[in-house]
Amino acid sequence: MNSLLKVLISLLAVCASGLALENMGQQSALPGGVLTLSEAVHLALARGPELYLAQAEAARAGEALRETRSINLPQIVTGTGLAYNNGFPLSIEGSAPSIIQLGLSQSIFSKKNKNLIREAEQGNIAGQAGPDGVRNELVAKTILSYGALHQARLAIPLLEKQREAAAKKLQVAEVLEQAGKARPLDVSMENIAVLKLDQDLLVAQERVRQAEAELHVLTGIPGSEKIQTEVPEIKSELLTLPLDALYQRALETHPEIREAEATLRAKEFHVEAEKADRYPQFTIVSQYALFSRTNNYQDYFNRFTRNNYILGLSIQLPLFNGFRTDARVAQSRQDVEVARARLRRLKTDLKLSLERSASELRIAMGAADLARKEVEVYEKNLEVSQTLMEAGRIEPTELDKARAQLLEKRAAAIEFEKVFLERQVALLQTSGLLMTIF
Repeated sequence: MNSLLKVLISLLAVCASGLALENMGQQSALPGGVLTLSEAVHLALARGPELYLAQAEAARAGEALRETRSINLPQIVTGTGLAYNNGFPLSIEGSAPSIIQLGLSQSIFSKKNKNLIREAEQGNIAGQAGPDGVRNELVAKTILSYGALHQARLAIPLLEKQREAAAKKLQVAEVLEQAGKARPLDVSMENIAVLKLDQDLLVAQERVRQAEAELHVLTGIPGSEKIQTEVPEIKSELLTLPLDALYQRALETHPEIREAEATLRAKEFHVEAEKADRYPQFTIVSQYALFSRTNNYQDYFNRFTRNNYILGLSIQLPLFNGFRTDARVAQSRQDVEVARARLRRLKTDLKLSLERSASELRIAMGAADLARKEVEVYEKNLEVSQTLMEAGRIEPTELDKARAQLLEKRAAAIEFEKVFLERQVALLQTSGLLMTIF
């Protein structure tokens, strides 16, 4: 009952904190307010149903440990063996008929019990790693939805300007065609350019709707309220660590690695528990029984005693059980080797994944830096073109071309920033350290 009460209290505390964070997120999402990336992540962590499920599994592992530990605690049972007998007093299931019976047993030495408890402790540790893995997944999903919403909103005004410029070029082409100075094919090409930008604009708008809908679900903010975002940035020293240092940090905290290590240790303890069947077990046993005269004990025994008890020490020494212990030990050892091989594979895969993610992050960082520099150059190019246009040294079409090029570079920069954020998330999620920065 005490453990159940503790679980209920902890769940109520989590729910209360989740409601508080949801209220904070709703206030931040009011018109004119901005929901920060950190707030969005905390809201998602406070209300994610998959996190509740993982926490419930972890709580079950804790209760399984408590159950296993009870095998070394005193075992007390009581009951009655009331019966009527005729003639010699017979027994019921090996015990004399009695008004009330009380039995007690207490293990004082059992190597098997000791290792079974150690196995359960490691199983509990493995179970506690589950919620951390879910948190990493939930944080990554929230960051990507937040970033997708912000980037798509930035892209829409640029696409609208490009579409406006393309529509003007289409009008010019149609006028030139009517004057016989342009081919119908030229008009068709300009029309295709407008249609392509219409499609790009539609895609961006749908991305905004989808990302905002996902963010509403993740954070619990009502769908009627528009979510305002800011530039999503991940600032962490983990992104600047050398690969070997990041790998070592990941080995210590990665949920799947921790779970696999605890599972391996649990299976090793299970081997010891199976081997312990060869060792003696010592148990204190005691029994009390209250007899009744209706069973005629006084007629068949020289001295009738109403209260009866026994206290002793049970010693069990295994001699031969048909090689069952050897077979179970061999099977458990095979389980250990499988768990050890799985752990080695996880560590190898983790290192390769970190190397791949770090490489992709460096590429994305370089591409984002290049895109920013290109935007700066084309902004200066537009300024020069405007100056030349005012001086009458270039045609208006040259200025329009410079504007179009700048819009294209800005749109490309937005896409590269989106990829850069995704690669940062991928590296931190692969390392299992993503949730630690929030």
